[in-house]
Amino acid sequence: MAAEMISSAVVGETLNRVVSRLVSGGSHNDDGMRGNSMERLEMAHSRMEAVLDLSTRWPVTDVSLLRWRRRLKRATEECDGALRRRRRKQRAVEDEAAAVSRSSFPRRVAHAARSYVVSALIGGYDSSSSSDVRRFERVADGASEFLKLVELGGTTRPRLAFFDDPLIGRIMAGETLRYLALRGSRLYYVGARPMSFEERGVEAMVGFVVQDFEAPSRSFSVGLMMRLSESTDVLGTMIDCMQSVVTSHFRSAIL
Repeated sequence: MAAEMISSAVVGETLNRVVSRLVSGGSHNDDGMRGNSMERLEMAHSRMEAVLDLSTRWPVTDVSLLRWRRRLKRATEECDGALRRRRRKQRAVEDEAAAVSRSSFPRRVAHAARSYVVSALIGGYDSSSSSDVRRFERVADGASEFLKLVELGGTTRPRLAFFDDPLIGRIMAGETLRYLALRGSRLYYVGARPMSFEERGVEAMVGFVVQDFEAPSRSFSVGLMMRLSESTDVLGTMIDCMQSVVTSHFRSAIL
C-alpha cells in the first residue's frame, strides 16, 4: 500500500512537471544554457581561427612555437567538429518540436513526459559538453599569447639578420639566392631557395654544382635541405655539409 502511494506521488509529481513544461513552452533554462554554450563555442572557434590566419604573416622557425601551432590547429578543427554536431542536434530538436507542436494534445503530453524522464536520467544539461566548452575557451585564451610570441619573433628578425650572417635575413624574407661563376674550365653554381612549411617552419633547399669541362670526372653536385632560424650560419653549414663530400670526391678522382 505504501509503495503504491509513493508510486502515485512520483507519477503525480512527474505529471505536474510535464504539464508545467507544456504550459511554459519547454525548459527555458536548458535552452538558454544550450544557446549560451553554442555562442561560447563559436566565439572560441573564431578566436583560434583568427590567430592561425594572422600567424601566417610571419615565418615561424622555433620548434616549440611550431608544436604550439599544431596543437592550436588541432583544437580549432575539434572545435569546428563540435560546433557542427551541436548545430545538427539543434536542427533535429527544432524539427522534432515543430512536429510535436502540430500533433494532438495527448501526443504532446507523452513527448513532454519522455523528454522530462530522459532529462532527469542524464542530469539535464550535459556536463561533458560544458567541460568541452571551457577547454576550447582555455585554448583560445592561450592563442593570444601564441600570437604575441610569433609577432615578437617576426619584428625582431630583421635586426638579427645584420649580426652573424647577413644572408639569413634575406633568405628568411623569402629571397632566392644564386651565385654563378666561370673560372677557367670550371663552372661554379650555388643556390638557396627558401620554402615555408606549416609543420616544420622555414627551410632552404641548397644546391652546389661544380662542372669541370676539361676533366668531367671532377664534376660533382650536392643538394641538401637546411632548417633555418635567426641564428643559422648559412655559409658555415653549407661548408660543413659539403666538405666531406667534396674531399672524398676529389680523393677518389685522383686515385
